[in-house]
Amino acid sequence: MQPELFLMQQDVKPLIESLITFTITFSNASDRLTVLQNANLDKAFLSSINLSDEPRIFAQQLVSRFRNYRVSNNKLDYHPMIELLKHLCEIAPNYNELINDVPLFSRLAQQGQENFKALVARNSVASIIMDSPKGSHIGTGVLIRKSWLLTCNHIFSKSQAKTAWARFNYVEGSHNLDSDVFELDLATLIRSSQLDYAVARVKNVPQQQNVTASDALLDSGQKIRLIHHPQGQHAVISELGEILQVGADYIDHNISTENGSSGAPIFNCDWQLVAIHRGNLGIAAGRSQEPETTSGVPVRAFWQNIQTQLF
Repeated sequence: MQPELFLMQQDVKPLIESLITFTITFSNASDRLTVLQNANLDKAFLSSINLSDEPRIFAQQLVSRFRNYRVSNNKLDYHPMIELLKHLCEIAPNYNELINDVPLFSRLAQQGQENFKALVARNSVASIIMDSPKGSHIGTGVLIRKSWLLTCNHIFSKSQAKTAWARFNYVEGSHNLDSDVFELDLATLIRSSQLDYAVARVKNVPQQQNVTASDALLDSGQKIRLIHHPQGQHAVISELGEILQVGADYIDHNISTENGSSGAPIFNCDWQLVAIHRGNLGIAAGRSQEPETTSGVPVRAFWQNIQTQLF
């Protein structure tokens, strides 16, 4: 999944044609400005467009700006295209010319809301690094409270890390900023070797979002997504996968992962944290596993235990 992509190529031409209708309906610069302002488009975006262009040029200009717009980490629920499309859906009943375009506007706006949820979830995920802030990647973690990061216990036990850091905002196109890297206090680890989870306190409170966790029962066939740093690379949001086998303290799923994915959060379709990824347990699983599946630990297996220990 690419949450920065709010407009797929196949929707570019239909949206341009629909926005031509909008610009013909609001034919002068003053009326267009009023609509765009009422749609809560920010001043910086408005200053980048020529409100007096003829309809086709104006529509093409809008779509081009929409495609190049990058959502800010400081405002993960704002994109000018989504704001405008929502507003056009609201005012369309008053303008017969726009009625036929509402299904397209509505679909793209709903897709945009899903993108926002994915961006918020990714904002909570970190690459975990040992030895130094620029050391070796050993796993993936997720912020469950402002100063607590959840991951797998085995990333620390196997690496024998004495010090570790969490790097947030490590996504394609990002800059390597010191302000995104936080040391973990390994002396305060809350951990379980049996369930293979660890919760580390983050020194200095990061400004990232916290995930919303769910300790609901999980079912085989349930659709899920995973956010991870495979091989220590930029954060990846998986396509939809599913749970193939579930028990009280494990799930097996079919999402493709790599080294460095351990500890990655697994989300349900509502972007709630429901499990963390462990990896391929092989014969250590003590149970039969379907081919090309890997294991995870459901939040339900440990959530109550850790809640009383976080501060």
